[in-house]
Amino acid sequence: MTPISKLNGVGPALAEMFQANGLPSVEALAAAAPDALVQIPRIGPLRAAKLIAEARKVAGTPKPAKATTQASADAPVAANGSGARATKEQLSSALAAAEAGRIAAEAKAAKAKAKAKKAAKRAELLAAEFAVAKVKAKAKAKKVKAKAKAAIEKEKAKAKAILDAKASEAPKKKTSGKKADKPIGDKTAKQAAKQIRKQISKQAERQAERQAEKQALKQAAKQGRKKAKK
Repeated sequence: MTPISKLNGVGPALAEMFQANGLPSVEALAAAAPDALVQIPRIGPLRAAKLIAEARKVAGTPKPAKATTQASADAPVAANGSGARATKEQLSSALAAAEAGRIAAEAKAAKAKAKAKKAAKRAELLAAEFAVAKVKAKAKAKKVKAKAKAAIEKEKAKAKAILDAKASEAPKKKTSGKKADKPIGDKTAKQAAKQIRKQISKQAERQAERQAEKQALKQAAKQGRKKAKK
């Protein structure tokens, strides 16, 4: 006996329907009548005749006698009746629903996978861009710090020049036969000027560092927000 599923044009679902109607083999289908097959869902007269012809071709048997054909045709219908027809319809509906659910689940899974892949790629790009922005911010901060240091040195030189000018303008007392007295408080003035220059230098350096760090962080945050909006 050749299983009905081996017949060309018969899939798993149709094979189950044939088996439920008492046609488990190609030989049984070859001996069936078209009127019996049209009782099965999704099989019309033309398809029934085609399936029977294909089954007879595979089985290699001639057209069966009328009595045998009629007996084979009436057997499944009489055995199953209306209950078998209802069962077949339920089975067909269940198979269709299961297939639709499988297709929908696969589509949803594929969509979620693509979305996750896109999000991971975007996060990787943002991380790389943030790293580049951080390096640039550090370089800029270093440049600002160097510029502030140069400005501080310039102010130091200016303050020293002013102090030196004031010291040279101090009146010199002259007396006949005596050397001019040393300007009063010259040493104290130099110490005070040195202390002032130190304070100015430290304050300027701290201010420059804070400003550079603030600008770098602000720039990095701005670039991060801009990329996140995209």
